[in-house]
Amino acid sequence: MIPRSLLFRAVILLVLVLYLLPSEKNDQLSSAMKQDGHPRSFPGDWLFLQRAYPDGIVDPRAYEQALSFRQDQLAAQQWRTGSDGISEPWKFSGPTNIGGRITDIERTTSLTPTALFVGSASGGIFKTLDDGQNWMPVFDGASNLSIGDIALAPSNEEIIYVGTGEPNAGGGSIAYDGDGVYKSTDGGLSWEHLGLSKIGSVGRVLVHPLNPDRCFVGAMGHLFENNTDRGLYRTDDGGENWDQILYINDSTGIIDLVMHPEHPDTLYAAAWERVRRVNRLTYGGPHSGIYRSYDGGDTGKN
Repeated sequence: MIPRSLLFRAVILLVLVLYLLPSEKNDQLSSAMKQDGHPRSFPGDWLFLQRAYPDGIVDPRAYEQALSFRQDQLAAQQWRTGSDGISEPWKFSGPTNIGGRITDIERTTSLTPTALFVGSASGGIFKTLDDGQNWMPVFDGASNLSIGDIALAPSNEEIIYVGTGEPNAGGGSIAYDGDGVYKSTDGGLSWEHLGLSKIGSVGRVLVHPLNPDRCFVGAMGHLFENNTDRGLYRTDDGGENWDQILYINDSTGIIDLVMHPEHPDTLYAAAWERVRRVNRLTYGGPHSGIYRSYDGGDTGKN
């Protein structure tokens, strides 16, 4: 017969072994989840964390609530009036296969009222002549298909300036840098590269209402590095030469630009300080703000 004291010790030893085995596995898992002393996420973790926030549990009712919310939004969406005077809901008109976000839409007014130009984040420019019924790519021959902004010359809408490089880099999104500014003098049938290949991304392009050779380009710079090519540029000879008329610093660019409708020499430029690295980002800072010029950019004031 086994003594009770020996049996008790055997039971205690078995319990300790069973306890230590999963602990060793946990240590291995903990070690695998760390890299250079920092926690490391495995593929798919972020997708789960988004849906499980804040309790760490995916609520199956959330999907039903999202569907219900979407149905309510569709029921309450704006209606438009068609050419026959009958109201109908918004509908998708294309284009498809654009490879990214829509960054700009420009409509002609003096030539073909039903013509539109649409620029995308990484798919180039599409043109329609029939209010979106049919689309054609018009920028595929360029070396860069990331579109920041499109501007039609108000005095001659056959003249089009395009700034490449999408500037809309949000908290978790990536923006594609461009390779400068392009110009068309035949309504988008052909394009000429005008330089400014180092400005990274373009926030806004504006053309003088009476002089199609005067154009302004707001540059945000490269996303993942500081560079001195940020700021506001101007050409007075149709893009043959460019002057950097506003430079703040190597981490602050121009994200937007507006021109007074009656006094085109009055400009307002929105500056955005932005630093993006692989492991951190800083959006905003003391150099962000509004700059104004009364003389077409020759001089300005914060």
